[in-house]
Amino acid sequence: MNFSRPITSLIKERTSRRTYDPLVLNPEDIKLMKKAMLLEDIKTPFSKYTGNCRFSLVSVPEFDPNEQKRIGTYGLIKGARQFIVGAVEKSNYDREHFGYLMEVILLYATDLGLGTCWLGGFFNRSLFSEKINATPNEIVPAISPIGYFPKKRRTKEKIIRAAIKADNRKPWEQIFFKDKFNNPLSELDSKDYSTLFEMVRIAPSASNRQPWRILKEHKNNIYHFYTVKAKGFYEQMVALDIGIAISHWDLSAKEMGITGEWDIKQLDLDRSENLKYVISWIGN
Repeated sequence: MNFSRPITSLIKERTSRRTYDPLVLNPEDIKLMKKAMLLEDIKTPFSKYTGNCRFSLVSVPEFDPNEQKRIGTYGLIKGARQFIVGAVEKSNYDREHFGYLMEVILLYATDLGLGTCWLGGFFNRSLFSEKINATPNEIVPAISPIGYFPKKRRTKEKIIRAAIKADNRKPWEQIFFKDKFNNPLSELDSKDYSTLFEMVRIAPSASNRQPWRILKEHKNNIYHFYTVKAKGFYEQMVALDIGIAISHWDLSAKEMGITGEWDIKQLDLDRSENLKYVISWIGN
């Protein structure tokens, strides 16, 4: 997939849009988005552990009037006429894989000047599963409205953003560490990787909780990715969130020419009862 601007710029620019002009995408934008959703040559660190993942552009005007009433975004989204909907085959890393791929698509939409918003909880899952013809072996972890948006946010949208502190991010010392989880990693310690860490830090997440943690091995160029353990439905959101964060690291590294490999390892490092190990990046 080709972006017209640096991926780091798009990551910084992308923000959740909850209010849209009531217009469908023009034919050229539809063509470009459909091509982007094919995800040609895009692989994730979880690709070898998962099954097929596919995305489709779903148009609300084509819904039955009764279906339009039960989209299920509960007033959080206004004016959206189209949605990006994805389905992934069930597997151990299905949501992590899905999160990575859908973020790639949303960043491409940002490159086109289109608005998007991650929705992992507040939507009618069964309705959108039906619209994408999801099989019993597939799940629909999240959707996103897509479209043109007004310059000014509506009052309700501003209230929502303020409530979840959408513009705030945890500082480095709370999410990045060296050797031990009581030893924060400073920006000076990160050296050539500082941009990658920052792209992870500003990644979107459910309720802006930023559930990822990275532990760097002091004497090695190895970085271990963890998530804060969660229960119930939010556990599924955490899996999506780490997929998004890892996409930011991986895409930025490729753009900057920083090479390395992803691997799921058996670790003998500092352990925390509150954290779950996910994957490691081994830099070259």
